[in-house]
Amino acid sequence: MIENTAPKFSKRPIKIIGCGLAGAEIAFVLANNGFDVHIFDKNFQTKILISDFPNKEKTNYTDKYTTYLTDNMKFELECLNSPLLTVAKKFDVSDFGFVYDREFMNTIRKILVQNPKIKVFDMKIDELNEGETTVIATGHSTTNELLKELEKMVGERHVCHFQPQSIVIDAKSVDIDNLNFVSENTCYINLSEEEYDLVYKTIVDLDKSYNQQEFADQNDHISIEQIAKRGREGLRNSVLRPYFLENATLDKRPYASLKCKYDKINDVLIFESFFSNFEDEDQYKVITQIDTLKSCKVERYSQIQRKNYLLTPMTLNENLQILNHENIYVCGGLAGLADPFEILLMADYCAFNIIAKKKNKLGVDLLREKTCIGLILQNMLKKSVVNFRLFNLKYDIINNRDAQLKLFNKQVEIQKILSKSQIEKFKEKFYGKYF
Repeated sequence: MIENTAPKFSKRPIKIIGCGLAGAEIAFVLANNGFDVHIFDKNFQTKILISDFPNKEKTNYTDKYTTYLTDNMKFELECLNSPLLTVAKKFDVSDFGFVYDREFMNTIRKILVQNPKIKVFDMKIDELNEGETTVIATGHSTTNELLKELEKMVGERHVCHFQPQSIVIDAKSVDIDNLNFVSENTCYINLSEEEYDLVYKTIVDLDKSYNQQEFADQNDHISIEQIAKRGREGLRNSVLRPYFLENATLDKRPYASLKCKYDKINDVLIFESFFSNFEDEDQYKVITQIDTLKSCKVERYSQIQRKNYLLTPMTLNENLQILNHENIYVCGGLAGLADPFEILLMADYCAFNIIAKKKNKLGVDLLREKTCIGLILQNMLKKSVVNFRLFNLKYDIINNRDAQLKLFNKQVEIQKILSKSQIEKFKEKFYGKYF
C-alpha cells in the first residue's frame, strides 16, 4: 500500500532499498554529507558470507566504444570522489568497472555496517511511504510485491519484463581453428568489413517482413517485449561490435567480432548478447552470412524471456524521481543501468539530487552538461530501456567508420577536459568556492 499520511519533507533517515553498487554508493555519499541512511536488502547477510566467487577472465580485447565511455566515466567518478571507486583503488581492484565480483561487494558491505550514519537491515521492503525519501536501488530481480507498488505509481504498462536468451551452436559444426580464443572459454569470431556489411544488409532486408506499424502506433507506451521484437535494432549494433587487439596495428585488427563463450563440457558456443525475435530460420540466415558459421548447427535459437525494468522515459524525471512522486527515486538495474561505472555515476547524481532537495543546494544541473552523466541521463530518458541501450549510447558518441585511433584517443581526452571543468563548476556551486 502506498501511504500519503506523513509530511512531505520528513527528518526521518533516507531509505534505500537494495545494497548493490547503486545502493551502496548513494548511502556513502549521503552519509558523507551528514544524512542518516537506512538500507534494506533481503539478502544482505547471505551476500556477505559469499567468498568463493571465481576470478574474472582476462582478455586482450577491448571494445573501443566501451573504452571511450569507461575511460571517461571512470575519470568523472574520480573527479567526484566516488566512495566505491576509492575503495576499489584502496584494495587494488585495478580492472573494476568492467566486471565487479562478490569479493569486492563483501568488502563494501563490511565498510557500510561500520559507518555510524548508516544502518543496514537484512529485510525486504514491499510497501512505499511517500512521506519518506526513498531510493529504489534494486536490480532486475526486484520483488513482485515492490513491482506491484510501483505499478500503482507509474502504471502497469510501464513496469516491463525482458530477458534475452542467447543463441547456442554445436562447436563441432565450426572450424575451431578459425576462432580467436583469448582465454580457455572466451573466443571471438572475427568478421571482415565485407562480412559485416553482408550481415547488416541481411538483417535490414529481413526486418522489412516484420510488421513495425504496431510500434509506431504505440510510441508513447511501448513495452519492452515489443521493442525486443525489433530484429535489426537488437542485432545490428549490440552484437557485431568493432573490437580490436590492444597492441594490434589498424591493418591487422578485425573489422568486427562476435563474442562467444565456449562451454567445453557440452561442446557448444554461446553467442554473447545475440538476441532477437526473428523467426528461427531468419536468425539462421543472419549468422550464416559469416564465413566461419556457414555450416553451423544451431542447438538453440535466441528467445525473449522476462526481466524487470521500468520504462524509464515514461516514469522518471531528470532528477531520477518518479513522475508526480518526487520523494521516490529510482537508480540501478531497475532503471535500466548496466555498466558498473554507469551505475555509479547515476548513483552519485541521484545522491546529489537528494542533497540538493534537502539542503536547498544549487549546481546539480551542471552535471547534465558536457559530461558522461548528462549523456547517460539523456539517453536513459529519451530511449527505451533495453539491454543494448548502453551500447547504442556508445555507438552514438563515436562514428563507427572512424578508423583513426589517434582521433579516437583525442576524443577521449577532450571529453575528460570537459568533464573536469563541469564537475569543478558543480562543486563550487554545490559546496562553495573552497570545496
